[in-house]
Amino acid sequence: LPVFVTMTFDAGGKMLTGGTPEAMIAMLEGLRVDAVGINCSLGPEQMLPIVQRMVKAASLPLIVKPNAGLPRVDAEGHTVYDIDPDRFSSFMHEIACCGAHALGGCCGTTPEYIRRMIACCRPVPFQPPEPKHRCVISSASRTLEVGKRPVLIGERINPTGKKRFKEALLAGDMDYLLSEGLAQEEAGADVLDVNVGLPGIEEASLLPQLITQLQSIVPLPLQIDTSDPEAMEKAMRITNGKPMINSVSGKQESMDAVFPLVARYGGMVVALLLDENGIPDTAEGRLKIGSRILREAEKYGIPREDLVFDALAMAVSAGDQSARVTLETLRGIRDDLHANSILGISNISFGLPNRPLINAAFLLMALESGLSCAILNPLNAAVMDHWHAWLTLSGRDPRCEEFLAAFAGLKPAESASGSSDAFSLRECILHGLKGRVQEKTKELLAQPDADPLALVDTQLIPALDEAGRGFEKGSLFLPQLLMCAEAASAAFEEVKRCLPSASGASRGRIILATVKGDIHDIGKNIVKVLLENYGYQVLDLGKDVPPEKIVNAALQGNIRLVGLSALMTTTVGSMEETIRILKEKAPDVKIVVGGAVLNEEYARRIGADCYAKDAMATVRYADSVFGSR
Repeated sequence: LPVFVTMTFDAGGKMLTGGTPEAMIAMLEGLRVDAVGINCSLGPEQMLPIVQRMVKAASLPLIVKPNAGLPRVDAEGHTVYDIDPDRFSSFMHEIACCGAHALGGCCGTTPEYIRRMIACCRPVPFQPPEPKHRCVISSASRTLEVGKRPVLIGERINPTGKKRFKEALLAGDMDYLLSEGLAQEEAGADVLDVNVGLPGIEEASLLPQLITQLQSIVPLPLQIDTSDPEAMEKAMRITNGKPMINSVSGKQESMDAVFPLVARYGGMVVALLLDENGIPDTAEGRLKIGSRILREAEKYGIPREDLVFDALAMAVSAGDQSARVTLETLRGIRDDLHANSILGISNISFGLPNRPLINAAFLLMALESGLSCAILNPLNAAVMDHWHAWLTLSGRDPRCEEFLAAFAGLKPAESASGSSDAFSLRECILHGLKGRVQEKTKELLAQPDADPLALVDTQLIPALDEAGRGFEKGSLFLPQLLMCAEAASAAFEEVKRCLPSASGASRGRIILATVKGDIHDIGKNIVKVLLENYGYQVLDLGKDVPPEKIVNAALQGNIRLVGLSALMTTTVGSMEETIRILKEKAPDVKIVVGGAVLNEEYARRIGADCYAKDAMATVRYADSVFGSR
């Protein structure tokens, strides 16, 4: 059966997890869905800019189903929406003209809305979706188009030649592995290569585990680097986005194993220009293998833009023509195969002294020969100096912004650390490094003058506040916020062990509940995690909770604050009834409400004391009710 996927975005074009329209389309097209689109949350006027972005990115039919504007409560207490059928159909006509293919309505729309929309939009000529041929990879929140400018792929999450990394792999030191990703992001990597291949390591288990944690704290797209088909499939299945897959070769066995996975899960494949006979000595021989890989990929419906060819850099110490052949191959990939290229830069210098010098010079030669993606160490200052200089001189760095950021004291590459040992406790919390947080908290508490409560006030709460501000500004998204909260929880547990039981009293008791008739509790659960991390004791009554149960719990527990959640328009009435009874029987109790169907005006009309647009807003209100630390 056909698969249609529609998503919900806020007015800024972001999903709750930080996903953008472009990133989601890259992933879903890779998964071979049949149509994509947007529904709910917004009215057609607010949806229009997002629809325009999706039209530019998608090669598939586009479905658009807005709400009838935004909800509010009228004078009689009924839920109504702010756009009537005529205005709705007018906006939908504009959406149809910009290239949408299937139109409908979500919350607040009725048969009359649909009838008028059909009458208004039927004259608009149907515009079949056009293939965009975009060479893209993505994470959940970031899209990267290969070919527009060179892509820097960080090579540090790889045990080859790295003693400390091997030790961390064998010891299961996940925080060290994650810190390598964070350091490379800080140093300017666009993509992270992820390789855990080592004797004694169960790749099929560890690779997806590392990817799951890595993509929760780092927003960059990933390159899944493994020769194990089982590990590759498990990693592809849980990757949030459209990854690079490293790799396939011209060997029939390799193509038979890898291409079906790419056809199923999506991805941009690194194609090694070698086959059963090894690596050809000439550029011509390597390009022939590339043509054969292209033909085989086509059988699986994998387009040219989803292949990136590795010209194979061989150590120049083992053959003085190695660099020349590689550079000729790069030019052939660009001019003859009309495709993108990739290269592991550091391979060229094996066996030579002063490797950074050779690597930096070879990088410049490769870039001038058309290199699309460079796999290198972004923590190597010499290589990064040449990288930034080339981008600037070639016009790939508009207004020299990246060069200035790197060398004008804003973010010098040489300051990046390759180890989480250099992170402060606050930084470890912000990066979600739970294991390192426990260790550093223990170290700080073991000091002779340690004050557990001062540690909470000066480091834990400020770190959570900083994460909360990032979430509110849109620079940090839900997965990172939750990882941060979990790391802070680990620190709080260590602090509690050092406190007398009386000193560990909570800052206040709060009831949370999803109202009667509503079975959604994801948002409520997120609020609970954050409140607990700020020192509050949360009584979670669950979902579909009758008003009487909430009121009785508030009275029996001497509760000062109740948080109510509703996601469906049909259950706002239950929320209003719960608020009415609480005001009547427990007038001193404050009530904070939240949920996708609510807004500030709506919350005020149904009698709530506060509308919380997100989890952090609930924490801020709790602080105002109970008093900040």
